[in-house]
Amino acid sequence: MKMVWNKAAPWLSAIVIGCSGAAGAAEMIITSEIPLATNPSPYIQQFIEEVGKRTDGAIQGKYFPASQLYNDRDGLAALGTGAVHMVWPVSSRLEQFDPRVGVASLPFALTTEEMTNPCFAKGFTEMISGYLEPRGMQVLGFLRTADLIFLMKNRDIQKVEDLKGQKVRVIGGQIMLDAMKSVQASPVSMSASEMSAALSQGAIDGAMTSPAGWADVLGSTAKYATLPPGMGLATSAITVDKLWLDSLPEAQRKAIVDTVADISARQWQETVAKDRELIDQMVAKGGHYRVMAPEEVEKLKARFVAAGEGFRNKQAATLAQLEKVRKECIHDGK
Repeated sequence: MKMVWNKAAPWLSAIVIGCSGAAGAAEMIITSEIPLATNPSPYIQQFIEEVGKRTDGAIQGKYFPASQLYNDRDGLAALGTGAVHMVWPVSSRLEQFDPRVGVASLPFALTTEEMTNPCFAKGFTEMISGYLEPRGMQVLGFLRTADLIFLMKNRDIQKVEDLKGQKVRVIGGQIMLDAMKSVQASPVSMSASEMSAALSQGAIDGAMTSPAGWADVLGSTAKYATLPPGMGLATSAITVDKLWLDSLPEAQRKAIVDTVADISARQWQETVAKDRELIDQMVAKGGHYRVMAPEEVEKLKARFVAAGEGFRNKQAATLAQLEKVRKECIHDGK
């Protein structure tokens, strides 16, 4: 009986939540697997507060972090059921619904310069959202999660060869799993909330994650951090139940879309500075941080790019679409 209750709990919680809002107000339920203090959770809280102000309380937002309601994978699957209205997952989580979304997770592909270019960000968002809208989802924008780093319990990753034989938690889909296999590591896909226990118990040797993942999740259990510049720009895709959003009055839809745009514009700059603070904080506590040498980064890039050839061959049209956005917005100087 206990097992049945545990499985039913998120669904029943959603029913209770749906019945508890103020009369006449629209519920906006957001779920995440990320802890409350970790990016993007603070921005989700800001988003809820700002949407409430802009709609004079007509939209009542409720946020459930740290998988209190659903983890990101299950939260995305629940969009369209009425139990969840928005999820802000790491972008690779969306690959389960359309493999073309994997273009957002290709190693050494996207840059902060591109994603902070308004023209490119708009074009890229519309491109990814177009893949998902037939599944009832709409992507409103992308936030910066981090420039990914390797966090290891006992091994200082200085060279590509240092990854050989290591069990490393990776963010997301098949693309990064294949990339890690190309350096003879053993990739493990798991949610952020599971990382700490897995590292402590020896189920993994380390994780590919963010500085916030170091400070807020893994802590001093991960002694060594290595940044390979450009390896992975992890993003969070602000994903909404399209039918729910379309059902709202125009003014409320505009409030949501405009708030996403305003938060996204400053979040990219703020998180770069915050990551530096978190790294300094962990080093002050005895952690070790290094930037991988350029020649080793080039070796890693060669391995990772080669590992992604299967995706590139299958998704040539997707990459051509991305290059079109890049040409119009970056190379043509818009």
